[in-house]
Amino acid sequence: MKLLKIYLGEKDRIHGKTLAEYIVELAYKNGIRGVTVCKGILGYGKKRHIHRSDFFTLSEDLPITVEIVDEDEKVSEFLNIVKSLDFDGLIVTYPVNAFYMEKKER
Repeated sequence: MKLLKIYLGEKDRIHGKTLAEYIVELAYKNGIRGVTVCKGILGYGKKRHIHRSDFFTLSEDLPITVEIVDEDEKVSEFLNIVKSLDFDGLIVTYPVNAFYMEKKER
């Protein structure tokens, strides 16, 4: 199993949608098992511009991470799709041990 983690900005858009939403839709269409999108409260990237969310600062471009876990081959194939998109960000992969939990019927 492999974890694909994509770091991007809340303002990033593609084809009239947020980039995060677009990636989730691509993952769904490509049969990826699951995706989670998380919104950060503080961060910066290569350009070293700090994005934060607090009482005094209302950033409109908070950090976003998109996390995908699936079989190595599926993640590698999807990684090629993501790398073809035009955006500023960071993409990392990790080997992981994943356990899908399902609630038992009672």
